[in-house]
Amino acid sequence: MTIELLRAAPAHRSLLRQLYELYCHDFSPMTRADIGDDGYWTGDDFLDPWPDELHIYLIKVDQHWAGFAWIAFGSYAEPQGPAHFLMDEFFVMRKYRRRGVGEWAAVWLLNQYSGLWEVGEIPENVGAQQFWRTVIGRYTEGQFQEVNVHNERWHGPVQIFTS
Repeated sequence: MTIELLRAAPAHRSLLRQLYELYCHDFSPMTRADIGDDGYWTGDDFLDPWPDELHIYLIKVDQHWAGFAWIAFGSYAEPQGPAHFLMDEFFVMRKYRRRGVGEWAAVWLLNQYSGLWEVGEIPENVGAQQFWRTVIGRYTEGQFQEVNVHNERWHGPVQIFTS
């Protein structure tokens, strides 16, 4: 199995929207979000204008699109504090889950961006919490902190660590 991460560009907007639709579908039992009257969760203006402040990556497995990751800057735990790396969005299609794709992609990204990181999960997403605790635990050899955040920016668990 060959896994690749490619830096997304504005030309990938349509592809990213399709992948994000799958992401929203997966999240809908947790968020209770309903699809719009037009059959989409996202609007036609999805990623328009292109968000230069995000580092967006596409995940490929054996030359097939498999997901995405968005890295932002800021803090869930201290929104007014210093900015560091945030795993803002992370999605691996169901077909590729539990095959090492997510962990490989996460580690690759953590190795690309050295510094302080925060990864947050919504409280309802127990599977993501388990995934990130495992991946971050392995990556840091258990050297991470987890806090429960309840502020204007975030509600839920956040893992804080250095890559």
